[in-house]
Amino acid sequence: MHFDLGGSAGVSGIGQKLRELPSASAAPIRWDEFKRRQLLRRSRARSAQRRRIKLAAAVATVMVGAIGSWSRLPSPKTILAERATAPVMPTELRLAPVAWDEAAARSAASERWLAALPEEPVIVRVGTRAAVTNLEDRIAWVDDTLTSIRAEGGEGARAFALQHERDRLINSLAQVRYAETLAADLP
Repeated sequence: MHFDLGGSAGVSGIGQKLRELPSASAAPIRWDEFKRRQLLRRSRARSAQRRRIKLAAAVATVMVGAIGSWSRLPSPKTILAERATAPVMPTELRLAPVAWDEAAARSAASERWLAALPEEPVIVRVGTRAAVTNLEDRIAWVDDTLTSIRAEGGEGARAFALQHERDRLINSLAQVRYAETLAADLP
């Protein structure tokens, strides 16, 4: 089945409209604008490629540096051998251990001083605050362990060692908090 294209009125109207269209339409952009856009696109692609190359070179440089410095680190066997052959400090130069009563007295004084301080200082530094919270957590753990040992009725050497450790931690906490208060007063 074939349609007669010439005899139909609707088809001839469309053909007439098509013939009335201009033969050459205007370009959407001028040639020089097209070339400028092409050059701009190429330069962006080249600069992106250069950035990727520079990034790859930087990563390679860092890796070579890391491998070079890592290869110069002594092995654990070498460190252990050096420690074994290290000279021992003479006995007269070693610090004398602090007597138990003196450590307990210093711990009690440190606890009184810490109780007089505010809970949180106004200005905190991350490093010292982390040390303070670490010491406080360790003191809390020692207190809990001491409480459980005493609840079980044990007052032996373990409780004595834990009490000594608690006194040492309290004194360390007082030193860190003192340094923290001194640092807070600095401009």
